[in-house]
Amino acid sequence: MNRPLVAVSFIAFTTSLFVRTVDPVVPQIAGEFGMPAADVALLATAFALPFAVLQPVLGPLADAFGKTKLMMIGTAILIAATVAGAFANNFTWLLVTRIIAGAATGAIFPAGLAFVADSVSADRRQVVLARYVTAALAGNLSGAWVGGVVGDFTNWRGVLIAAALCGVAAFVTGLWGFRNVKHEHGPRFDIAFAMNNYRRIFSNTRAKYCYLGVLLEGTAIYGIFPFVAVLLHQSGESRATIAGFVIAGFAIGGAVFGVFVTPIMNLLSTRGMMICGSLLTAVALCISTLRLHWPYEFAAFMLMGLGFYMMHNCFQVAVSEIAPTARGSAIALHSSFFFIGQAIGPVFYYWSLANAGIGITLAAAAVIIAITGIIGAQTLFPRQNSVSS
Repeated sequence: MNRPLVAVSFIAFTTSLFVRTVDPVVPQIAGEFGMPAADVALLATAFALPFAVLQPVLGPLADAFGKTKLMMIGTAILIAATVAGAFANNFTWLLVTRIIAGAATGAIFPAGLAFVADSVSADRRQVVLARYVTAALAGNLSGAWVGGVVGDFTNWRGVLIAAALCGVAAFVTGLWGFRNVKHEHGPRFDIAFAMNNYRRIFSNTRAKYCYLGVLLEGTAIYGIFPFVAVLLHQSGESRATIAGFVIAGFAIGGAVFGVFVTPIMNLLSTRGMMICGSLLTAVALCISTLRLHWPYEFAAFMLMGLGFYMMHNCFQVAVSEIAPTARGSAIALHSSFFFIGQAIGPVFYYWSLANAGIGITLAAAAVIIAITGIIGAQTLFPRQNSVSS
């Protein structure tokens, strides 16, 4: 058993719990603080934006200081911020704690991704990265669905307390799993070191396609999640459990990809997997424009998750090879752009749902994601390299 990889995967699972736990209980928070639910949904932006903004600093820090050490510090801060949020007596305090939690999460998942990439050979990297992401998907599944269940039985404060307890379990697992890890330190962290890493990264012409692609992914796909409970509530479905279950469908679809990643790769190639994944995601978004009963919404989100992670895994593989000697920085930038997209996404959906309606909004997102996948496949995995990639 590879204890460090087990530990880093469990921490990824737990970190993902914190990302989606609030989404199913947005209407509960809105009711307690007397605010419009659509405004409360922007808590997702408050979480994602600091995650994104701090990545250019945290990436080089992980390379210089040690990836597992940074993960442990981030986990401790995340637990503390979440507990503080559970006892917030006004929305402003809750907002601040979500900002801190987002910043702390920025020190965890990308560093873990880089640690996994460092720990396995290139020929195994795509499969192992897919399994690491599957662990995070399981956290998304648990965070969304269990968050809804706990929210129905207790309230949104109980959801945050439950997430914090899971964080404690992850911290203990990290103490066990990383005990004998030898840290390969880079040069002492300073601005010159960071800028040198980023110059090396952007000297590779593929970087702009990787980073713009994941930014558009985050905007078009993840922006809808905070509004799922709101839209279901408008349709007469007020149970947080159902909202969490629909959101969890996305993670289940991604988990299906994680289980079958090898045969899917063998069948489609990396290039084909990216194109097919983007088209499946676009179809799922179009299905959601029909506003069918929630079981059909769950199926659409499951299809969306399968397609999205087929495409997103290809971006992860491409970014892991942009600058192997500065992989922590490269992957941190990947996460930064992805979470910038996730920060923009709720604002985009907030404005577009209010002004254009759900049909046009989701159709536009479908077009964005289809174009992103097709152009990404053509530029990152040209046809003559698709088999070897």
